[in-house]
Formats: sequence, C-alpha cells, structure tokens
Amino acid sequence: MKELSFSNVKIHNEVELFCVSDMKTKKQLEHLFLENRISYFEKWEEITFIHRFFWGGERSRCTFCINEMQIDKVMEILQENPSLQEKVYMIRRRVEKTYF
Repeated sequence: MKELSFSNVKIHNEVELFCVSDMKTKKQLEHLFLENRISYFEKWEEITFIHRFFWGGERSRCTFCINEMQIDKVMEILQENPSLQEKVYMIRRRVEKTYF
C-alpha cells in the first residue's frame, strides 16, 4: 500500500485563542486574517440570559480557533491593532473536540 504524502502532517493542533461578541470586530479580524493568510475556524455559542442580564452584551459569542503554528502572527496582528485587541477576550486553550 502506498503511503500518502500528507500522512506525516500534524493535524488537530488548533487553539481556542480568543472570543469576541461584537460582530463589527469579528468582521475586521476576519479581514485581517485573510490578508495575512491566517487559517482559522469559528465556534459559536449562545450567551445565556443571566449572563446578558448581569453583564450586558450580545446574544452570541464567536470563538476563533487558530492553528498553534500561527499564534505568534495573530498576536502580532492584535498588537498592531490595539482597538481590536481591547475588544477580544483571550482564552488560549487547546481545542479538545475534533470537528472533522
């Protein structure tokens, strides 16, 4: 049996880097990631009524999951854009679930 050329590639090494609930900020981050060829995927979650009642905010939150090899570049992008950096909540934990 012939071995596939990508069989030695490390996969499932994504990190939940940060989350954002402001959709305008989300769009700006997506644009910057596309410009800089950063691969990512999004995890969406609904925010509970109690959380919205006591702390305010949006109905949903988007978590950006980034390949761990690109985290330095993402952090550089955030440092270059302090207005965006203020609007994200840093998580930085390993993605435990495999989505594909």
